[in-house]
Amino acid sequence: MSVEQKITSGDHPKPPYPLHPSVVNRIDHQYADFYNKHIMKHQQVHLQPIEASRASGTLIPGAGPPAPVAKVEDYFISREETTGPRVRIRAFTPHGSRPEGGWPVCVYFHGGGWVLGTIDTENVIASNLCARGKCVVVAVDYRLAPENPFPAAVDDCWESVLWVLGQGKEVLNLDTSKLATGGSSAGGNLAAIMCQRAATLGSPKFSLQLLSVPVTDNTADTSNSKSWNENQHTPALPAPKMMWYRNHYLPNKSDWSHPEASPLLWEGDWSKLPYAVIVVGELDVLRDEGCQFGEKLRRAGVNADIHVMKGQPHPFIAMDGVLDAGKEAITYFCDALKKTMYPTSKPAQEQN
Repeated sequence: MSVEQKITSGDHPKPPYPLHPSVVNRIDHQYADFYNKHIMKHQQVHLQPIEASRASGTLIPGAGPPAPVAKVEDYFISREETTGPRVRIRAFTPHGSRPEGGWPVCVYFHGGGWVLGTIDTENVIASNLCARGKCVVVAVDYRLAPENPFPAAVDDCWESVLWVLGQGKEVLNLDTSKLATGGSSAGGNLAAIMCQRAATLGSPKFSLQLLSVPVTDNTADTSNSKSWNENQHTPALPAPKMMWYRNHYLPNKSDWSHPEASPLLWEGDWSKLPYAVIVVGELDVLRDEGCQFGEKLRRAGVNADIHVMKGQPHPFIAMDGVLDAGKEAITYFCDALKKTMYPTSKPAQEQN
């Protein structure tokens, strides 16, 4: 019996949670095998206290090893434009000789529905971008809801960008004319918003946005989105869980359509946005809004690579240790980063 069926019947939902009949015949076999062995026996995030999920350790199991980098350092940065505590960031520096003008830089934001996740959550992705893209990667430990709802995460991420352009440029030996951003899920939402805010202000100039399963429309639900409807019982991010995240981060429903919550609804000049590489899961509720974001870029004349990963639910990019699709998605990002920052060099090769 699925978790949704248990809720309907009035029982308190408890594991195990077998795959729902609506996804059994559509889901990738590698994911299904891993889910059945390692995930279905655990309680689902939206059905337990937040503290339990935060204390459980790994947000998404199945990650591969970090890629080798020369240096990893944490900094606590002061704010320039907003109020609040200092923001913790982590800088990954690649091996090899620094380019004459400084290292290209990618500011990266982790996933977790703006509620979960830490600066450690996507070290594997950040280290791969660093090592294979030959860039400094700055990962950001933005504040989380419900303690710090919208727009706290946006403020923290913007402060990290400002630091990179200012003090970070000297501290990390950066060439900030070669600036990228990226993120997964909630982090993809934040990365897209950074690009839009920069386009509105006229600075900085991002040259690339790497968006994995991004939340682009916080007004979407099962009534107005095909992917939300057909994938509402998908594992990892069923519709009720996505609504749980949304309600914690955006407790005021009037904010759901705010462009810095729903970047798909931004009314600025889309032609000023950077090249995008977007990866989405075929079985993810967020699939269509990610594709729509890329299509809107294309209509504005901006290059957007859109990859729909067949049979994949939401978390595939963080499961590169067990899913071929996870490895492939990271490679899409690394190749685009290397190509954008070093246009005359060969694509990044997967680390062994």
